[in-house]
Amino acid sequence: MKEAKITIIELGLLVFMVLVGVLIGVYTLDKIDKEMDMKKTELIKEESMRYKLVSEKLNEPKDSFYIDTKEDKYIVFSEKGKYIVDYNENYSKIEHFVKVGPKKNE
Repeated sequence: MKEAKITIIELGLLVFMVLVGVLIGVYTLDKIDKEMDMKKTELIKEESMRYKLVSEKLNEPKDSFYIDTKEDKYIVFSEKGKYIVDYNENYSKIEHFVKVGPKKNE
């Protein structure tokens, strides 16, 4: 019977292939992580813009109201009432701002 012997060249090639595989995996995970960070940053920026625009519209500080999303609509709950807000595509401008509910104490 022949015994399987691994030569130095084969062992070096095997180590090289494993190292390349690990490096490819690390690179891929790093790229995915960066893309997720960019998406999170974009979402935070959009949310900040929504709060800024509503704050200017209601003339209230950002922490005095809450914006909720339902069925692709933004609903603002504040002391002044309940509103439905539509923004443009990049959240730089309010398209529609409609009061749909009374003040909290009414």
